[in-house]
Amino acid sequence: MRSIRAITTLAILKRAMHHNRLPRLVTSLLTLFFGLALFAPLPFVVLTPGHAQDVLSKVITPAKGAPANLKFYKSDGHIYLLSILITNPDAYVTGAELIYSWARSDYAVMPRSLFYKDGASATVEKAKAKTEMVDSQLSAKVAALNYLQIANKPSDIEITLAKTGGPSGGLAFALGIVELLTPENILRGQSVASTGTIDEGGNVGAIGGVAEKILAARKAGATLILVPASNCKDLAPSVATIPKGIKIAAVSTLKEAITALNSAAPRGCANLGA
Repeated sequence: MRSIRAITTLAILKRAMHHNRLPRLVTSLLTLFFGLALFAPLPFVVLTPGHAQDVLSKVITPAKGAPANLKFYKSDGHIYLLSILITNPDAYVTGAELIYSWARSDYAVMPRSLFYKDGASATVEKAKAKTEMVDSQLSAKVAALNYLQIANKPSDIEITLAKTGGPSGGLAFALGIVELLTPENILRGQSVASTGTIDEGGNVGAIGGVAEKILAARKAGATLILVPASNCKDLAPSVATIPKGIKIAAVSTLKEAITALNSAAPRGCANLGA
């Protein structure tokens, strides 16, 4: 009986091996398919928290030849300009990078078309970001001088910030100018982070990557973050990522931003329960 059982078992194994050839081939093809998919370029970009730069630390200064009546005062606080890092237009996100980014709570995956047009290049985008930065600085100067009702020219103020582009630093620049040209410290020793575009009339506009910028603010030690009110809707899915101990103030104008600096309970985003 033992020999019969042994022969029977051997026959079954041979048949199983024969019938498993097709599944093995399919498995190999699937492995190859998914392997290629992991490294194939996909139409997405990845956003990550960038750096927080204090605009009160030698970023805003009197320009050479500025009149003596333009007096700068020492600040006792910090105003951080927030940035994000985004996939270079000359690069592509692979499937493996996409999976990794989705697994990270501090990363965001967005459609490439939201940020880059077809044929976009790093050279063109860098030049565009530089132009937007220069324009935002001019708007910030005009908005701040108008708020302070100072007759000085925007050219009397110098703003120097390397390796950062785009228009989203406008509000931070304007706040920095107001702080430095005001005898009283409007910050009252606070560490504040700010993001948002600004026009010459002092209106604050929406920006991209607001959730990632909030994480950058936390790393910098900010306790109050000023964000455009028009960006509140973008924070709704990211409520869980807002760090504890940080207040968010939603502002639409430079005046509202300055009011928020002096408020114990600044107006936040209604959709966040603030």
